[in-house]
Amino acid sequence: MSRGKRHALGQHFLIDGAVAEHAIRLAELEPGARVLEIGPGRGALTDRLREAGHPVVAVELDEALADDLERRADPELRIVRGDFLRVDLAVLGDGPLPVVANLPYSTGTAIVSRLLEHPARFPRLVVMLQLEVAERLCAAPGSRAYGGLTVLCALHATATMGFLVPPRAFAPPPKVDSAVIRLDATIEPRADVGDRRLFRRVVQTAFGQRRKTLRNALSAGFGIAAATEMLERAEIDPRRRAETLSLDEFARLARTAATLELALAAPGVAGA
Repeated sequence: MSRGKRHALGQHFLIDGAVAEHAIRLAELEPGARVLEIGPGRGALTDRLREAGHPVVAVELDEALADDLERRADPELRIVRGDFLRVDLAVLGDGPLPVVANLPYSTGTAIVSRLLEHPARFPRLVVMLQLEVAERLCAAPGSRAYGGLTVLCALHATATMGFLVPPRAFAPPPKVDSAVIRLDATIEPRADVGDRRLFRRVVQTAFGQRRKTLRNALSAGFGIAAATEMLERAEIDPRRRAETLSLDEFARLARTAATLELALAAPGVAGA
């Protein structure tokens, strides 16, 4: 693959071994545990995982990088070629399979979302992401970073900020800071949201116009009458804003919305 093509994929190769070692410690892996790595690149994290005694299943999109990794002829390093978002998960082998990975900036959020759809298969994720995305996943209600992504992630996992990673840890250095976070998945959702699709829609609608009050924001997707009744029945002050609601409050709001015929009949809204 050409250098230009690799640049288009947003590849920034980890070169700081201390960062890789810190990420592995954060994962608290069982001795000899098999690990999934997504986007191993030139193998800086792969090397540290193998040195720590962990067999690795590595999913790599770049054919040239996959070739380089396979030339190591390591029987405990299995290379799966392709885009993780399209790879058949069955080829990865049986779980549980903890994840330790430096994720691409462009698809990191989508990769995390897919992993969290299978909590028994991928019970723990220690992943490096762009700092802004990491902060959103780990944000608390009321903070600037708290948003729809935070709530949707919180339904399936507990997110903990690990540590910051400066641009100099990569070659070439990116123009933004990165961070490693840990996500501990839960087999059962962390709140009773009822209809998952409606829950997602309520969350996305509420954050679609986050500067507005909940009543006004929800009105954009459900209509003023349904939004007002939804909030009243859920016993949530309509003057509040989306970033002040906890996961449990959003779950209550979604369960309430499910009881309203108007909400179910209203047109969908775009994702936040």
